[in-house]
Amino acid sequence: MLGKRASEVPDNYDRGELLIDSAMDLETNASKGLSRQNSLMVKRGVVADDAVVKIAQTFRSGTSDVDAVDYLEMFLTDSQQADPDQLSNQYVLVNFRPVVTNKNWRMDCGVAGYDNTFGLPPFFPTRLRFEDYIYRLWVQQDGLAAAHVGAAQNHLKSNYMRNPLAAEVFNEEVSNLLKRKIKNSLSRMDELSIAFDYDGEVTATDAEEILGRISALHGLGLDAARTAIDPERKEALLQFAANLNKSFYGFEPDFFQQNLIRIVDDVISVIKGSIELWPSLVEICYFQKGRKGLPQVRVENQRK
Repeated sequence: MLGKRASEVPDNYDRGELLIDSAMDLETNASKGLSRQNSLMVKRGVVADDAVVKIAQTFRSGTSDVDAVDYLEMFLTDSQQADPDQLSNQYVLVNFRPVVTNKNWRMDCGVAGYDNTFGLPPFFPTRLRFEDYIYRLWVQQDGLAAAHVGAAQNHLKSNYMRNPLAAEVFNEEVSNLLKRKIKNSLSRMDELSIAFDYDGEVTATDAEEILGRISALHGLGLDAARTAIDPERKEALLQFAANLNKSFYGFEPDFFQQNLIRIVDDVISVIKGSIELWPSLVEICYFQKGRKGLPQVRVENQRK
């Protein structure tokens, strides 16, 4: 599949573009609200016959498709739940079809392959966990395509070395803000990279929109604590509300905006620096490969 032109893709693959997803914003993968059932529809679209499949990946099921805000909503509505980290709900895919697309589809790194014949863009160097977003933008340029194969991978979310739920909510809000800003300011895409004009500015409106959403969740958490009968659940809800208040800087608009500007500016500076440096690193690798070859290790796995 990788490196094949669209005209060489097997007949059982649809060529399409995404039509609708009721529970997820396909531009950012951000939740639109908790949904117990969800259908993603694909309609036929135009993918050039000579477009090369640069990414091929499985579909994904499991808890990794559930946003932190969705976990929070499940926790708030389940009066029997006393520990948000013990939620066991999973997103399960059924009736999926292989497809080749050049639209901004979800980029998944659960099980994926990349056509590295010429070289690939760098992942965004960020701890905010949206490092693969560059590929969802890059793959939309003329001559490229992405494929989902006819298989699904179960992807479970591990709480090991994860931040508390409130910090995860903060991480997702910052990541979604950056995704929107980068996408809306794209200025160039080429074989090895992208360029965007966003310089890290965070307006008061940006900060207010985030605080409006999260302060509403904070209020729901306090309301649930007041009506909780189980002392353990009440304590967990109060602890979560306190953590949310701390993570979002006390919901104080100016203080929150100042810290958001600092975080976003640091992330954008590192991302832009890596994007500028990357073509030179690839060129050095090509030079080294031509001079005496890159290091190679033969893997001799035992056949079962």
